[in-house]
Amino acid sequence: MRKKFAASILVMVFLAGVMPACKILSPKEEIRYVDSILWTKAYDIKVSGERAYCAFLDGLMILDLTNKRRPAQISKLYLGGGNGIAVEGPVAYVAAGKHGLCIADISDETAPRLIGSYKTPGEARDVAVMGNFAFVADASEGLQVLNVSRPEAPVLIAALDTPGSAEDIILAGNLAYVADGESGLQIIDLQNPEEPRQVAAHDTPDKAERVAVSGEYAFVADGSSGLQILNIGRPEAPELVTSFTTAGYAHSIKVQGNYAYIGNLYDGGFQIVDISDPGAPFQVGWRKYTMYNEGWEVAVSGEYAYVVDYFAGVYVISVQNPAKPRSVGYYYTPGSILAAEAMGDRICALGDLSGLQVIDGTELGALKVLGSTSPFRGVHGMTAAGQIGLATDRWGLRVFDFSNVASIKPVGRLAIPGVARAVVVRGDLAFLTADLSGFHVVSLEDPSSPQLLGSFAMAGFAYGLDVQGDRAYVANSDTGFHILDIKDPAHISQVGFLETPGLATGVSVQDDTAYVADGDAGLHVVDVSDPAAPRIAGTCAVDGFANSVKANGRFVYVSDESFGLLKIDVSNPRAPKVVAAFETPGEPASVNVWGEYVLIADSFSLIVVK
Repeated sequence: MRKKFAASILVMVFLAGVMPACKILSPKEEIRYVDSILWTKAYDIKVSGERAYCAFLDGLMILDLTNKRRPAQISKLYLGGGNGIAVEGPVAYVAAGKHGLCIADISDETAPRLIGSYKTPGEARDVAVMGNFAFVADASEGLQVLNVSRPEAPVLIAALDTPGSAEDIILAGNLAYVADGESGLQIIDLQNPEEPRQVAAHDTPDKAERVAVSGEYAFVADGSSGLQILNIGRPEAPELVTSFTTAGYAHSIKVQGNYAYIGNLYDGGFQIVDISDPGAPFQVGWRKYTMYNEGWEVAVSGEYAYVVDYFAGVYVISVQNPAKPRSVGYYYTPGSILAAEAMGDRICALGDLSGLQVIDGTELGALKVLGSTSPFRGVHGMTAAGQIGLATDRWGLRVFDFSNVASIKPVGRLAIPGVARAVVVRGDLAFLTADLSGFHVVSLEDPSSPQLLGSFAMAGFAYGLDVQGDRAYVANSDTGFHILDIKDPAHISQVGFLETPGLATGVSVQDDTAYVADGDAGLHVVDVSDPAAPRIAGTCAVDGFANSVKANGRFVYVSDESFGLLKIDVSNPRAPKVVAAFETPGEPASVNVWGEYVLIADSFSLIVVK
């Protein structure tokens, strides 16, 4: 093959209970994971020396903390999920959501590898390890106990269904303390791991998200009710000592010495609370560290706290002076990845809050960002051609100079009525759609001064667009599928229209056939040989919501935002059939084809599959 790649996992694609409602053509078909980049949505972190082991939505990431100003990625391992993490020597245990418990060998931190896994019955949220046993907080399925003496073959040996949703687990001696969501704190005896036994419970006022234990006290991050401090000197009879109102929705907590370190959601920031007297806690320090401050998880090591932010990455905060916590550095992760397109051996990706990123794709398995624009908000669509990159946002069209990808420069802007969505470029013309204003043609003859040449008014939300020859094909979620004559940009006219049964959001045209992603109505194969009378030739239903589509020969790739990627054989237009599927960890926003590979903008990462 022309490109090298190191696939972390080969994902088997026919998953019971989640396949779309189309007949499988061949069980031998599969879609393989190849690589991914631009991970965001970090959930958990464990710090050891100058290393941070992070659970991201996509899997495991290892960071070098030597430079606190700019922690650097050492490696990543795609697992398809990652909510919580525990590290024991050369092994990392990842609570990987619907994929259960994943066990990775991290003895070579530059190349972690999956060595074992177990699919738990619920959704693995957190994991703690003691000796040969892993204890998984498995959301609605409570506590799952696994024997991991042979990491390559973990065995379930016991389970205890907690009354709520097991979100977090801390071990202290032979006891497990489980933050059980709306059912508060659960205390479980693990003296015999094969027979876990509930000792007691304390129903906190709101939702127990996280728990920390120090001495005879348990500290519960209890959502909108803030911090709950319990006396657990007698574990069989926990007693509320006091409550403390936090700066926001208390989601995470760590305790070290006389201080509790709290991460708040909803822009609540990072708090340090003096708990030297558990009955009279008081705030000694508070810090906002980024734009939205979604402190999903907190770790403390020495004089530093590490805040895992739901959207923005890992932030390093000096807590040497607890009264004045100070932001030191960060490992930044981009915002939602909404679109991606290939440019030869490069990939261009668009993310909300992160702008356009240009990625070197010459060595799959080692994707790296070559350059990016300054962050901008409200983005929707993008395309690239030659030395020009285009992006749409809520205000209109942006034009960028890509001649030096290490230093991408904005060169032009054009305000468009409505909210600009999809964009396609052909030569020196850009074609784009906009909510409530329709379809527009823009001249790029002078990229520094794009000029509107013509428009076609259209009600509703025009999400999808393809342009072939003198025709533009528009998918409008309110009105359906439109075919426009664009031969004269100053006098655009509609030549054909088809009201689709669902919410048309994506379109791709190949020869005389248009493929329309129609939301919960699935994929429609539309005959456009007579543009004045388009007709549905065949339909493939999906269980979720089809929002983007890309045709490539006899196959069509559809992104289903509630599942992942679907590969559909359309060689018989009357009977399109799903032949393979790939379940993604995020919410696919768009799909594109890059030679023999497929690019999935999965909202919280960019994924390459084959």
